[in-house]
Amino acid sequence: MPEQSSFRQTDEKHVSTEVQLLEWSPKMDLIALANVQGEVVLHRLSWQKVWTLAPPSESTKVHALAWRTDGKVLAVGYSSGAVLLCNVENSTILHKLEISGQVTCLKWICETLSEVKNKAADGMEEEKSYYEDKSAEYLPKLPQLSKSYGVSSKVQSEETVEDTKKLKDQTDLNILLVGNAQDRVELFAYGIFPVGVLDLNQQSVAKTGKILAACLSQDLKLLTVMVESDGNTADEKLGYLLSFESILLASRYKEIKALATKFGMVSTFLQYLHNTVKQMSEAWEDILLEMDSKLVKFAEEKYKTASGTVSNDFLELLMFGTPSAELQAFLLHELTEKGLKKLGHSIETSYSNIQKMVLKNLQSVSQAISYHLNDIKGMALWYDKFGVLGLSPQSVHEAVSYAGSFMLKTVELQQVIDGSMKNFKAFFRWLYVVIQRLSDEPIPAELNKMTQQDLNFVADFLKENFTEEMDGSQTSGFKLERVGQYLKNENLQDPTDNSSNPWTQFVKTSTHVKDSPLLFPVHTHRSLVQMENQLESVINNALFRPSTVIGQSLQCKGIYPLWKYRKHSSSAKEEKVFVPKISQFTVCSDSTTYQYTVFTTKPSPCELLYVARQKANGLASSELEVIAAKFGQLGPVAEVENKEDVHRCKHHKILDVSFYDEKTLSLLLLEDETDGLTVLAQVPLSALADTQYRHINSNQSNVVTDGDDIVVVDVAPHVDQMNFRQLEDMKAVSFVVSGTRKVACVLFSSRRRVRLFLMDVEDEDDDDDEEEEQDQSHSNQDISKDGDVDEDEDKENTSLENSGIDG
Repeated sequence: MPEQSSFRQTDEKHVSTEVQLLEWSPKMDLIALANVQGEVVLHRLSWQKVWTLAPPSESTKVHALAWRTDGKVLAVGYSSGAVLLCNVENSTILHKLEISGQVTCLKWICETLSEVKNKAADGMEEEKSYYEDKSAEYLPKLPQLSKSYGVSSKVQSEETVEDTKKLKDQTDLNILLVGNAQDRVELFAYGIFPVGVLDLNQQSVAKTGKILAACLSQDLKLLTVMVESDGNTADEKLGYLLSFESILLASRYKEIKALATKFGMVSTFLQYLHNTVKQMSEAWEDILLEMDSKLVKFAEEKYKTASGTVSNDFLELLMFGTPSAELQAFLLHELTEKGLKKLGHSIETSYSNIQKMVLKNLQSVSQAISYHLNDIKGMALWYDKFGVLGLSPQSVHEAVSYAGSFMLKTVELQQVIDGSMKNFKAFFRWLYVVIQRLSDEPIPAELNKMTQQDLNFVADFLKENFTEEMDGSQTSGFKLERVGQYLKNENLQDPTDNSSNPWTQFVKTSTHVKDSPLLFPVHTHRSLVQMENQLESVINNALFRPSTVIGQSLQCKGIYPLWKYRKHSSSAKEEKVFVPKISQFTVCSDSTTYQYTVFTTKPSPCELLYVARQKANGLASSELEVIAAKFGQLGPVAEVENKEDVHRCKHHKILDVSFYDEKTLSLLLLEDETDGLTVLAQVPLSALADTQYRHINSNQSNVVTDGDDIVVVDVAPHVDQMNFRQLEDMKAVSFVVSGTRKVACVLFSSRRRVRLFLMDVEDEDDDDDEEEEQDQSHSNQDISKDGDVDEDEDKENTSLENSGIDG
């Protein structure tokens, strides 16, 4: 083992379930683990568990993890095709994406366009005037949903109810790339707004298959995709690197950012609307739960005895004042006076809650949706900026129109609730008088008199709720009430008749007004739930078009066959499934932006690591450059001369690889000798000289890594003694590193244990030494009074400070 290393082991922890994937947060000392049970567990650097996210279903497994670049959102890709965006604070699901086929890879990148950075001083004012959201000045804040129903058990505070997607503090555009097992890569701005679909079947690349990795350069100009395709035989696999030019995406990133922000707001409001309707449905179910069960029981008895119908009994009681024997028994023994009062109070309270949700929640959120859709419509009319992205004014206008129709439906529902409350109160008052009369109890004078209007209300209630009788095939013999039909995903059974409305009559008779696009259409027979579903569908149809247009604009600039792998064993059990190690990263210099892809071509541990790179700007047919790296004896030979007690292995194999930062590759190596140790190493990219890369022509038929003309460089001598460490007493299988947090986590081959490291400890120690010298100069007087400083306590404090997880 080297005498010194800049890697400091901080801990070694046992994991209860086998770990499949690990991923460090880029901004905080947090690590996400996915296990074989499909769970995602978030730990701090101290290994304190933050939360556990259960899988969507028992058979669903996690296939990929990716952090948003600010570290506040974690994307989890599942075998079912679902991608969940989780709030890092409490694991709340912020958004859900549905991808066709299994998710195979996730990558979250943040644009850092040089033009924007260079023009920050004089371009700030221009960017502000280009688009600025002023909705907060015109729209009221949405009221927080009630916590009495399950849908809002994890609702955010009132300050964040309008930012449930966590987009408010996003300054730079970030894009989530999702690859699947069926030839597709999908791009989502901020992880929610679709901004591109790359379907290899629709591209003239003739190379399709499972997406192993996908990466977009940080200047948004180059998309590289690693694809695994079937070879000529059943046991042969071919690996390709496909390069796509994304000029439209890069040239319209400001417009995409504005659209994505708007889409995030609309998506947030649609979710709020859905939760409101769900709460209304739950409140409606509570309204008549008790009465429904009693009336159904009464109706079933009437049906079994063939002694008439429920509606006939109530109508006879209303007209003649004499109940049937069955109805009298029901009123006196089933419903009872006390039960009627309790039920009436419960119904009135629930109706009031629904009414408040319509007035405060539904109408407010529908106004907000309409406002933002009109904003997007204005963008769509600017063809040079937004129209070229596929944003259609006609489609957006259709969404605006349907949002207006939804607002009209909420007004209609409000009127129905008002009418139903009047009828309910009249019906319950009448039933109370009947029960009092049948019980020979005194009747209050104010209730004893019924006006003709009261009789009409009772008759309307009976007509609305007791016209459908049980026929043996239904579980309920009547509709119960008119409000409930609006909260079902089916056409209204009893739509509101607006034919006598003066405005409706005027529109029908006016040839100029009735066909005006400024009027919102009235969907008479649709329920509120149907309108909600259709509104979401229309909005998606309008706002998903840029995804198709940008996807079609991607131009394939290169197809490179990187490797060919053939199983040598006829039995699958005798040979491991080959999963290449792949890591991609964008390296920006003063004049050139390179997209790097490092990969292996053999099962781990393997001999060679290949590094491919492309210029993101100005793609050419021969732009791909490839070099191979091997690992002999780590460190300069001079370091071990005259040191008999230092043993270094002469040859190493590669277990895993990952980019640490723009200048450094991190590797997990295995000493190629009996009982060889695992080695954690940092390799500078500068060890691979520019002149040693081989230029590869596009669309060549020969596999790039099969030839002998790829330069193989032994980079081990370039690894400084401080930049590698032998890991004793462990057999490792993989690892993850974070250059921003300067941490590493190595996974044991059992997948049930991990070892944690702080990287670049030497720099931190130098800073600590300076602080200690300053503290010492200021504390001499205190030391003379209080005695020697407790060194053990200092060490413990330093350890805790170095192990802190705050970002």
